[in-house]
Order: sequence, then C-alpha cells, then structure tokens
Amino acid sequence: MPIRDELDYINIVNNTAKAKIALQGAHIFDFQTKDKKRLLYLSDTAHFKKGKAIRGGIPICWPWFGANEEDNTLPNHGFARTSLWKHESTKNISDVETKVRLTLESTPETHALWPFDFLLILDFYIGEELKLVLTSKNLDRKPFSLSLALHTYFEIDDIYKTTIDGLEGKAFYNKCNNTHNNIQNENINFTQEVDRVYQEVGNDVMIRDKEQNLVIKTEGSNSIVVWNPGKELCSKMSDLSDYRTFVCVESANVLEDIVTLGVDESYTLTLTISQKIEN
Repeated sequence: MPIRDELDYINIVNNTAKAKIALQGAHIFDFQTKDKKRLLYLSDTAHFKKGKAIRGGIPICWPWFGANEEDNTLPNHGFARTSLWKHESTKNISDVETKVRLTLESTPETHALWPFDFLLILDFYIGEELKLVLTSKNLDRKPFSLSLALHTYFEIDDIYKTTIDGLEGKAFYNKCNNTHNNIQNENINFTQEVDRVYQEVGNDVMIRDKEQNLVIKTEGSNSIVVWNPGKELCSKMSDLSDYRTFVCVESANVLEDIVTLGVDESYTLTLTISQKIEN
C-alpha cells in the first residue's frame, strides 16, 4: 500500500477514473475521470500526518459537526476524520467502476471521546461519477444522537466567478453573523467569507464553474453546508493554501436535522457527484 508522508492510502485506477483514499479518516483526497478536470480540491499545504485532518478532499465529520456542544475541548468535527479505518475490500464491479469498503468501530479511544458502541461503513464507488455511501449503526445498549457531514472540497477555477444553484428559497443559518431563518433569494455568489447551513434541501445542488457544472445529489440528508473562508480567514490557516480555487458544499445532518438511532438501528447518507462539461 502506498504512503504519502505518514499516511497509508489506497490507489484506485480503472478504465474510467482514478482515486486516492487515505485509511486515516477514510479520506478520499483525489478523484478524476479520464476526460474531465480534477474534482476534489487539495490544499498545497495539507498535512498528511497521524492524528491530523487533511485539508481538502472529503473529510468525514462524525459523530458531531463543528464544535462539540457539551464539551468544546473535544476535537472539532468529531473523531472519524482522524481515526484509522479498516480496509475491508476493493472490488472491480466492472471495468469502469471500482468499489472500496472501509469500516470504523468503537474502541477504548473513541469511548473516551464519545461513550457509545457503533459501526461505521463507508463504501466508495469510483467510476464516471463519484459516490459515497456512509452507514452509521448503533451497536450500543441505548439510543444515541449524532450530527455529521461529508465535508466535500470542490476544486474550481475562481470563487469570484462561481455560483451555486438549487438553494433558492431555502432558509439558512448564517454562521458569519450568527443569524437564523435567513432566506436565499437567488443563486449563491461569493464576495467574502460564506459559512451557511441550508435546511430542508431535498433537491440536487449545482456548482457552476467556468467550464463545467458539478451536480451534487444527496439521499438521507436535509442539510447542505456551504463554506468558503474568504481572504482574511484563509490567511490565518496554515494548512489552507488558496481560498479562491475551492468551495465546500457539504451533505449533512446538523442543527435540527440531527439523527437519533435506537439500538441496532442504522442510518445511511449517500452522496453522488457528477461533472457536466459546459458547451
């Protein structure tokens, strides 16, 4: 298995696409089909260190999103993105699609952060589209609640020339000024830092870039998080090299959209991303 700095990763190449997935965090940090641009942004200064989150790709925020509401000394965005996952299998479904399965189970180390028994299963489908299927299962003797996100960093040409469609008319929480029940009146464009949680989103969302449209389809989620740090915040982040060439559109269950699982219950979040070239 190849290694980048301190982290082992799985290298996938088939007749349609290629991808790289770090075992730490079950973190896909590169994906590209043969006839299209690179899909995922990866910071030039991203850390590939044990116990450090990778800046770019698709981090797994689980079992909480952002700061822990009960104890803000706990890791931001939970522990799944910095835990070592187990590689269960890699299978060629066809000559144009490969499936990779990784799992994460509770340990004494996770119990110290979150006192529940669980199983996480993450399936990657590497083909003409990129598909992630994340299943959370409660193996504990009591119910638990969680929030989560597939924190996708999309590579774009220029944030100031990028728009996001599909969130018009949706209510959102604006983290930048801590206001709730804002309404998105038109498509999203970027002139400064944006950090918003859109709620009751059941439709596809599209990122319109200079030469392509990125279509984001989510099942099992009603929250979409949109984030770009802007120039000022980016300058304070040592592992983020350029705010202008990415935007995060995250499939999530946060705020009122948290998930509660009873004993032996499971919940699945599915994200499918496709690229369409502009004519």
